[in-house]
Amino acid sequence: MNSIFFYFFATVLILAALTVVLARNPSYSVLSLVVAIFSLASIFILLEAFFVGVILLLVYAGAVLVLFLFVVMLLNLNKEEVARVRQSRLRPLGFLVGAAFLVEFLWVIKASTATETKTPGSIRGTIETIGRILFTDYLLPFELTSFLLLAAVIGIVSLAQGALKSDDTQQLSS
Repeated sequence: MNSIFFYFFATVLILAALTVVLARNPSYSVLSLVVAIFSLASIFILLEAFFVGVILLLVYAGAVLVLFLFVVMLLNLNKEEVARVRQSRLRPLGFLVGAAFLVEFLWVIKASTATETKTPGSIRGTIETIGRILFTDYLLPFELTSFLLLAAVIGIVSLAQGALKSDDTQQLSS
């Protein structure tokens, strides 16, 4: 029964992730990202990593994506601006970076299947286990992630302020 739910949520996750990338409307991309995060959290809960699943829902779906949605709506992108961005000269570079990520992903999968895996009984999604591992083995990546989130919040606020200022100048000129 668990495998049926796993495959269901994995399929929804893949479809939602594809929709994030392929959607023409930025608002639909953000909403698809919410669905993808919900599916990923459901998979973590099925794997008995309850803490990770709930934190994923609270932090990303509850806070970060709501900020993204507000910024996308505040920017009020019209079709000409979206078309101009889509016809960018950086598209080949994007395909190159995507291919590099795909190669790295396949390399990691090959390396992980060759190494020894831990038994499910030794890995639990409890707060104590995650905290111990997070603050000993992964302290530097944890701190870098918090800095990255801080930079994202600063960027979102500056974009929102820029959008509000441009709206104010448009209202003053009309």
